[in-house]
Amino acid sequence: MEHEVAYSTELTKIHHTNYVRNSRAIAVLWGIFVVIYAILNIVVFIQPQWFGDTGTSDLPGFFGLWRYCELLTDGSDYSCTGDFLEFIKIDNPSFQAASIFVGIAALLFLVSIVCFLLFFFLNTATVLQICGWFQIIGALCMFLGCTIFPSGWDSPAVRRVCGYDAGKYDIGLCGLRWAYILAIVLIFDAIILAVLAFVLAAKQARLLPEIYKAEKVHHGEIHNGFHSDTMSKRSGHPALSEDHFSEYSHHTEKSKRSSSIRAI
Repeated sequence: MEHEVAYSTELTKIHHTNYVRNSRAIAVLWGIFVVIYAILNIVVFIQPQWFGDTGTSDLPGFFGLWRYCELLTDGSDYSCTGDFLEFIKIDNPSFQAASIFVGIAALLFLVSIVCFLLFFFLNTATVLQICGWFQIIGALCMFLGCTIFPSGWDSPAVRRVCGYDAGKYDIGLCGLRWAYILAIVLIFDAIILAVLAFVLAAKQARLLPEIYKAEKVHHGEIHNGFHSDTMSKRSGHPALSEDHFSEYSHHTEKSKRSSSIRAI
């Protein structure tokens, strides 16, 4: 029975070790994806390729959150205007608000990367929960940025490129480009990373399997039994188990029979 318990305990330890190793591998992959997400978020924030002209547009040009480019009159190159540091000069309030929210999302993911240093000082589950909350807020900011941005499509610069039929949430003759599509995808990526962070935190917070506790209790009982037996021997009153008592009785009865035979 003890052999079966020991085998079961060792098997559970092996499974638990594999479980911890797999959790750590997933946590490392999660950290790599967080870094990649932060890079893509910064690219989306900088690039002026959220939407732009098509073959039917009135004028070649393309737009980003806070920067837009139009083709020069001579057709040689594009002239880009806009600077996030000169916030007032951004084309319209909708683009300003969208720039703020997407910028905050990028900043929050950079902060979550910096929080990786907390693994050296705090519990792993606690750090994962902190990063998860940062990423949830970042996903919300990215969602607000992508939602507010189309409400600025009625600006004069957009209508000059996309046609005067363009308006709020109406892109006119222009089309969406890769940066805006990537920003929408990043919303779902941020949610997935946040959920994964909370799941990993919950797994890290789990206690050891119950068999470890049973093993500790078993070893404790053995230790206490040995301790009781030792104390009884020291006190001059050895504790006889049932087996020892039976063996003693057997030898006594055998001795009596031998004495009877000799007397005959």
